[in-house]
Amino acid sequence: MTRTLGFKYNVLRSGAIFSRLIALPDASAPTIRMNDSGPIKTSFSGTFLPNAKVDLLSDEVQPVMVIDGVEHPLGVFLVTTVSDSQGDTAKSISVEAYDRAWRLESTKTETMIYFAAGTNYLEAVKGLLTAAGITSVIETPTAASLTEARQEWDVGTSYLTIVNQLLGEINYKEIWFNQDGVAILEPVKTPTAENITHTLDSEKVSSLLLPSLRRETDAFSVPNVFICVCSNPDKDVPLVATAVNDNPASPLSTVRRGRRICTVEYVDTIASQNELQAYADRQRDSSMIRGETLIAQTALLPGFGVDDVTALHFNDFSGVCLERAWTMELSVGGTMSHTLEKVVYALE
Repeated sequence: MTRTLGFKYNVLRSGAIFSRLIALPDASAPTIRMNDSGPIKTSFSGTFLPNAKVDLLSDEVQPVMVIDGVEHPLGVFLVTTVSDSQGDTAKSISVEAYDRAWRLESTKTETMIYFAAGTNYLEAVKGLLTAAGITSVIETPTAASLTEARQEWDVGTSYLTIVNQLLGEINYKEIWFNQDGVAILEPVKTPTAENITHTLDSEKVSSLLLPSLRRETDAFSVPNVFICVCSNPDKDVPLVATAVNDNPASPLSTVRRGRRICTVEYVDTIASQNELQAYADRQRDSSMIRGETLIAQTALLPGFGVDDVTALHFNDFSGVCLERAWTMELSVGGTMSHTLEKVVYALE
């Protein structure tokens, strides 16, 4: 398949395109990285020609991939570091930037934050987002509300820390931002064939899968019994939830291994007993996809987010995976590296 490929680097001011940066032709290609293990999920770096119109202290950068004339935004980033260089023929600037979660990370509590009992969890989260200047949000609604008043965060705590704690208490993903810079508030989902977002298939030209696949296995010490305990002064008795991987189709299960490998996790705060059980179930389900890591290389493909469910078909391998990390090298002929975790129980 032949396609024409190009890139733009818009500079946004107050959310609108204000100017552009030009990538330095003889420098390393600008790069976008996603890694779900950090509180800020995506980052951007590159070397560009100076632009006197641009104020990188407040403006935002929006890389765009243009495929056959169609523009595909790749995120909105706030610059955190700028380095000036003088080459043989031209000056340049090298930038390091993070997605809009940086606004939450750099906004700290100046007084004690207070939420009244009965406050809806997502309303509390959106209040923090608004205070940090983030107004574009896509949310999956929930009826979950705080069971008691909350005022437990010290002065100087980042809003990102509080947001992710509140989301975790209702079994939502940590906050992430899509290709348009919109905040996504959504529950954690167990990856299944029914919620596949992308398909990478070595037999289909549309996947542009390159001829290599690396597999790494480390499942020997993975627990199969998960005990979660929530105990704090506001509760009369501790809440306890247990989830057991006893699925005979899972190589990690109590059935297949013939023994119980337990882990105990203490949770400071949770919305309810049901949410604690859902949390324990999530730890169990998450453990069942940690047995094998897969590294795949493709051509540049837009539309990937955080923890997307991806079907991977490569020669004799076929499975449902979670996209744990990816890296895009923004150049004609550039590649995209995918780090995926296989859904173990879905494959046997």
